[in-house]
Amino acid sequence: MNSGPSLPPYQGSPAVDGIAIGRAAIWGSDPEPRREAGTAEEERCRLLRAHRWATRGVEELVRILPLAEAELFLPEIAILEELGPLMLAQVDAGASAEDAVCDATAQVSTDLLLDARARLLDALAHDHRSVRSLLEGRDGDRVLVTEALTPSVVASLPPQIVGIVATSDDAAAIGSEGTSHAVVIARGRAIPLAFLPATVVNGIADDDPVVLDTTGNVSWLWVAPSEGVVVDARRRQARWVLGRAEEEAAVARSPVSQLGLEVRVSLGSVYERVPSSAQGIGLVRTEVLFLDHTSAPSEFEQLATLRSIAGNAGNPVVVVRLFDGGGDKPLAWLPAPAHAPSARGVSLLFMHPDVLAAQLRAVVRAAEQASMRVLLPMVTCAGDVERIRALSGGKVPVGAMIETPEAVDQIDAIAAAADFISIGTNDLSASVTGQDRARSSLSFDVRMLRMVERVVARSHAHDRKVSCCGELAADPRGARVLTGLGVDAICVSVAHYARVKLSLRDATPDDCRDQAQAAMKYGSKSLSSL
Repeated sequence: MNSGPSLPPYQGSPAVDGIAIGRAAIWGSDPEPRREAGTAEEERCRLLRAHRWATRGVEELVRILPLAEAELFLPEIAILEELGPLMLAQVDAGASAEDAVCDATAQVSTDLLLDARARLLDALAHDHRSVRSLLEGRDGDRVLVTEALTPSVVASLPPQIVGIVATSDDAAAIGSEGTSHAVVIARGRAIPLAFLPATVVNGIADDDPVVLDTTGNVSWLWVAPSEGVVVDARRRQARWVLGRAEEEAAVARSPVSQLGLEVRVSLGSVYERVPSSAQGIGLVRTEVLFLDHTSAPSEFEQLATLRSIAGNAGNPVVVVRLFDGGGDKPLAWLPAPAHAPSARGVSLLFMHPDVLAAQLRAVVRAAEQASMRVLLPMVTCAGDVERIRALSGGKVPVGAMIETPEAVDQIDAIAAAADFISIGTNDLSASVTGQDRARSSLSFDVRMLRMVERVVARSHAHDRKVSCCGELAADPRGARVLTGLGVDAICVSVAHYARVKLSLRDATPDDCRDQAQAAMKYGSKSLSSL
């Protein structure tokens, strides 16, 4: 570290929280292709060797990694299998092995395809290399700096790597920085990770001292920091580690059993770590898992994703909401037809029977190893529930999501048909208030609260449990109001879990009932007293 003043830090996008201090270790991207191709037979042999090496490498990862990480790589084996004939056809037509790989992977739709390409090109250029071999003879903590971050690189990192800096450009090409397989592995291992512009990443030299701070809404990267910056970073690092440990300990020892309430988490990514004290996954937003796809995800890809999520959760119930598309959540592979442009939720799914069938098969297969349940978005009537139960062969419990006043009106019939009920307060509130979901999601509208009360009462009359999700449940005040209205469980994002759980720690049933009654009487005017 230098003893003089530091250059101003660079800003980036944080993907995994933490603070990393060490020297840069540069991991090169795709190697340069050979300038001259061999004969068709020579290129074919090179490609076959590279393909075998790449496939065996993924299979080895699946064998040695923990289950939650290993299952992330299962789709890559299928990807490599599909790429084989395409690449061989190119080579037979006269292309070099490198060109065949690049052409076959030109349309990068997922980071697993990017990972497969990197493995193939790496095998063609080097036969074998690893970050571990890159660090031989180099001591001390290191921050990995790379243009193209792939899952295999992260999965193979030695403990010496304490942070990762990658370019945002490649991440953008594969969809989303925060929802890549590389990120989920880094998050599971608590390795701070940030994405920065390529101009910044390419300007970092091997062995440059760096400080990376991703604990805020913006990541900060110091290159060649001063001693003062390093000392301050170490202090922040110690405070951050202690604060996280204290928060997790407080949540773990803060049961809310006195309320008769379960607090579950909702997930929209396989990368999110499920808190150990969470009482299950109350909502998997499956459409969010595949937002970057231009075509519907395959049954195999969905199965691997669901198994990974279940593995991260341990053994609790996992509630899988079927693809919730349409409206303000358009999906390229689930379009509304011209004759029904406003179709949403399960109604839209019925218009895409192949997509629906593949998803149900994936859930049923995942249920062979984990406690899976199916949740129907935007249910309109009891017939929706009965139809899905028939399509799934009655092999998984089927729940109904109540998100409109029309569904509330039919709650008796829907509750009788369903195995459980979930209330989506975001859409229900928007329907009642006439505002968009973003503006109405934290509304304590009296009309909406009375609908929640009715759904709970009628569902309980049919001996059905009721959960509640949405921004209202993720708000400490809203969580107490919903508890007072009698819901059996609330479902919140991982980011809000600790705050909501701790806010309920000292609440009593009477407190929650009083706050619910105040909210139902005075609406948003009661917020100051909650």
